Amino acid sequence: MSDSLKANKDLVSEYIEAFYNDKDFDRAKSLLTEDFANHHPGVGVGRNRTVESFREQAARPFPAFSLTVRRMIAEGEFVWTHSVARIAPDAPPAVVVDIWRVEDGKLAEHWDVGQAVPEGTTLDEMVSDAR
Repeated sequence: MSDSLKANKDLVSEYIEAFYNDKDFDRAKSLLTEDFANHHPGVGVGRNRTVESFREQAARPFPAFSLTVRRMIAEGEFVWTHSVARIAPDAPPAVVVDIWRVEDGKLAEHWDVGQAVPEGTTLDEMVSDAR
C-alpha cells in the first residue's frame, strides 16, 4: 500500500475514533477542512455544522453512540469504511458505509448510507466475509 493511501486510512481512523467514539469534537474538527462538505441529510457545509449536527442529533441523546469499522478501503483521495453503528451498547446495530474524500491531509467531504439489521438476520450475516 502506498504511503498516501495509508495516511488517508490513518486519518479516517483517527477521525472516527475522535468524533464518533471519544466525542473529542475539538480534535475531530482539526482533522476537517474548514469548508468540509457533509452530504448526510440536513448537515450541510462546514466543520462546525458537522460537529453541531452530530452533537444535537446523536451525542447528546445517545452519549454511548459508537462506530466500529469492520473494513476499510482506500483508493486515490477516497476512503470507504464498512462499519457497525450503535446508539448504546445494548441497542440494535445498524450497518453503515461511509465514503470520505481527503484533501491536503484533511477530510474534505463525506457521504454515508446505513441500514438497520432486519429482524431474522444477524449482524454477522451482514458484515462478515462470505468466503
